[in-house]
This record gives sequence, structure tokens and C-alpha cells, in this order.
Amino acid sequence: MTTQPVKRPASVSFVVFLTWVVALLTILDGVLVLFASDATLIEAGVNPNNATTTGWIAIVLGLVIALFASALGKGSGFARLLISLLMVLRLALGIFGMVVLWGSTFFWTALILVALALLVLYLLWNAKAAAWFASR
Repeated sequence: MTTQPVKRPASVSFVVFLTWVVALLTILDGVLVLFASDATLIEAGVNPNNATTTGWIAIVLGLVIALFASALGKGSGFARLLISLLMVLRLALGIFGMVVLWGSTFFWTALILVALALLVLYLLWNAKAAAWFASR
């Protein structure tokens, strides 16, 4: 008696796509911070002295997320766990960014990244995704 392998749900395919989007937006966010003028950073509530560190942290975080995004599509439980942890980190950084950037135009970038991180977390841990990852 053979069992049919569980077909990858569309939600997992979508979460792989969203994970790539989050990775690219996080990298873009870091690049924008690196190249923003001091006046723009001050307007956004970011200390220009910390901008280089903040920008590079965002770029590295985005690269790590991108590194594991494709492994999700192959059913890697480790990638699922790591991406979940990174999305929680992205969520925390996004909420912090929303507080710091309240009232500036950069607020919306932080809000979008928070929403995407929440969506990725939900899609990674819903019942269909859990069944598929468990079958791997």
C-alpha cells in the first residue's frame, strides 16, 4: 500500500513568493537608508550616525531571508523554522520602525513590511501548510 504524497498547497507557493518579496523589500529598505541624505534621515526620525549600521543590518537580513526562500518551496522544515524566526524579527523591526517613523513618509514602508511578515507567518503555519511540511 502506497500513500500519495501531499501536494504542495498554493498557500506555500504563495508564501515562497511573499518571502522573496519581503527579502527584496528589506534589502531595498537597507539600500535606501544607506543612500538617504542626512536631512531625509532626520525627517524620518533616523539618526544619521546610525544609518550605516541600520542599512547594513537590513541588507544582511534581506539576504538571509532570500537564501532560505527557495528552500521553503522544497519543504525544508529548517527553512520554515528559520524564515518564521526571521519574519518575527522583521515584524519586531517593522513595528519599531513604525513607532520611530510615525508621521513620516517612511512609515508606510514599515507598515507594508509588518503586514507581509504577518501574512508569511500565517501562511507558513496554517493547517494545509503544516500537513505538507509534515509529509516532507
